[in-house]
Amino acid sequence: MKATVKITLNETIEQTEELTRNKIAVEGKIRPATISELCNGKSKSISFDTLTRILDAMNGINHQNGGKKRYRIEDVLTIEYVDSQAE
Repeated sequence: MKATVKITLNETIEQTEELTRNKIAVEGKIRPATISELCNGKSKSISFDTLTRILDAMNGINHQNGGKKRYRIEDVLTIEYVDSQAE
């Protein structure tokens, strides 16, 4: 079985009205290009620091807007498993 990491940040952003790439970049003190690369599938890796900054920013934005949702790692990335025998 082969595991691949799929970045789901863009899908999460598109499902909300409060989150934008720019807001996450500003709130998390992350380069906007980094957020763009993650959302566009052009990034080959993500550091734990960047991941926690993104989640902290998303949760901060949500809290500022009175939201109760707690964003988790699954809202930024998921792991997909592919049966290598099926290929």
